[in-house]
Amino acid sequence: MRIEEIENYNDFIALRDRWNDLLQKCDNTIFSTFEWLSTWWKHFGKKRTPRVLVAEEKGEILGIAPLMLSKYNARYLGQIRKIEFIGGWDSDYNDFLLVKQTADCLKFFLNRLVEFSDWDSLELREINEESSLAEASQTIGNSQDPKLEMDVCNLCPYITLPTSLKIFTSNLGSNMRKNLRRYMRKLRQEYKVGFATQSDFSSTREAVETFFKLHQKRWESLGQPGAFANKSSRDFHIEIAEIYDQRDWFTLHFLTANDEPIAAAYTFDYNLIKYARLTGFDPDFSRFRVGNLLKMHIIADCIKKGLIEYNLSRGAGFGKEYWSTGVRKNFIAKMYNKNWRGRAFSFANTLLSSRSKLVNQQ
Repeated sequence: MRIEEIENYNDFIALRDRWNDLLQKCDNTIFSTFEWLSTWWKHFGKKRTPRVLVAEEKGEILGIAPLMLSKYNARYLGQIRKIEFIGGWDSDYNDFLLVKQTADCLKFFLNRLVEFSDWDSLELREINEESSLAEASQTIGNSQDPKLEMDVCNLCPYITLPTSLKIFTSNLGSNMRKNLRRYMRKLRQEYKVGFATQSDFSSTREAVETFFKLHQKRWESLGQPGAFANKSSRDFHIEIAEIYDQRDWFTLHFLTANDEPIAAAYTFDYNLIKYARLTGFDPDFSRFRVGNLLKMHIIADCIKKGLIEYNLSRGAGFGKEYWSTGVRKNFIAKMYNKNWRGRAFSFANTLLSSRSKLVNQQ
């Protein structure tokens, strides 16, 4: 087995065909696509360095680790250099592409990283518990030197979609069914109600910008900045929406009143799974519970299209518990280099974790 190291943007882009070929051979999510990661890098990778590792054996690619080297300022420790997933916090799920010898391949990747002296800590966030990477990490964790530590970092609710809407609604609580009917009836008494997607706009960009306004309006009413307060975030999501829309991987759902959008949901459609990303609504219509009315419409649309799951994105709360049929765990894998910064950062994190546990116990 040999490792190819990709440490510049042009060589990363040149991986596209091999990446897409490997993607077809392993379990993956929308966040493992080359389109997602290369577009993310275009908008957010400027101050980072690619550290993509490709494992090959006898001319066959066994795995790809889409990693990057980032630098952060840490109090008392100066600059901390971290190995992270490309895509970072913007991806609900991060993963390696692993097709064979997954534990051996992961161990090979980690041992290769240890040979580098330019990083202090490795933090791989949002690893789905059902992924081969999670299984491989748990298999080799204690035997790895330095040790690879695994902790839960997020919960990810999801809806397993049945074959008919009747089956789905019958499994909702009676109060939920009654409230959905009541709020829709009230909304229809005052407005002409409709539903739309990005295809009903003059362009995908126009639809996404309409969504931005609804999202920001809702969060600004709560005194929060919202996810699209900065231009980089807006530019990234417009570009990824346009790319995914061309591949039928993107749907922007709208609930309208008198032909004006009042609620929206930004979603991805990939491998028979609907991925919820972000939502927005006009606070003036909050009394109608427009978010729930739109979600019910989306579920009906998913079932009609034969999708098997509606993934509600990472993080609990926001009423997801009323809809979800199950919850998965996301893990964070941590490893610290043996240099002085790595040891100091490991000690500091252990101390903070111990204090946090003590506070929780009290």
